[in-house]
Amino acid sequence: MEGHYKTLQTIYTITEEDPNPETYKCRPREIILRQYQSWTTIEKHLRMLKDEGLITIMQEDTVVIFITKEGIKKINEEKKLNWKMDL
Repeated sequence: MEGHYKTLQTIYTITEEDPNPETYKCRPREIILRQYQSWTTIEKHLRMLKDEGLITIMQEDTVVIFITKEGIKKINEEKKLNWKMDL
């Protein structure tokens, strides 16, 4: 899995327990606490994910990140692919 997709996986992990993961306001600090990468790298990943339509980024009192339906679909596809590779 490419680096930016690992960041997407982190966002998915943060949001997956919410009844509506697409409306969960993920804050940058939540991602930073779960990844061992610099903020510069995470920021680059977020831009790439946004360009692919897998997340949206909004400015409120701080930056908030939302996973999109396409982002959830991508993670589920990656999970299936990894599961098949493990067999």
